[in-house]
Amino acid sequence: MSLAALALSLAFQQAPTAPPEQVAPGTQDPKEVFTKAKCVACHGEDGRGDTEKGRKLKVPDFTSAKWSEETTDKEIRETIRNGTKDKKGNVRMPGYRSKLTPGQIKALGVYVRSFARK
Repeated sequence: MSLAALALSLAFQQAPTAPPEQVAPGTQDPKEVFTKAKCVACHGEDGRGDTEKGRKLKVPDFTSAKWSEETTDKEIRETIRNGTKDKKGNVRMPGYRSKLTPGQIKALGVYVRSFARK
């Protein structure tokens, strides 16, 4: 395998989930938004991040008391809206500002916060 092929293979293995399609504006159930926006691919249905992609990207465990105490509601909404990048500038999580309505982002933030209360 050539060096270029190896590098490309590694890049694809570490690539974040493809950006989701726009979620219908009428979709208001935050659990449904969490699923349709492909959040479950990395964060899992239970918010623990214990998925193959979640472990690779080292996503936070939303059920963790430490994470919940250190993360504000505003930070959650901003992360959903703008996404995240690693130290090299590679996209870890795409932003959803063009995929979700402001109301969906707010509801999704409340839903993410609710994992810590379960």
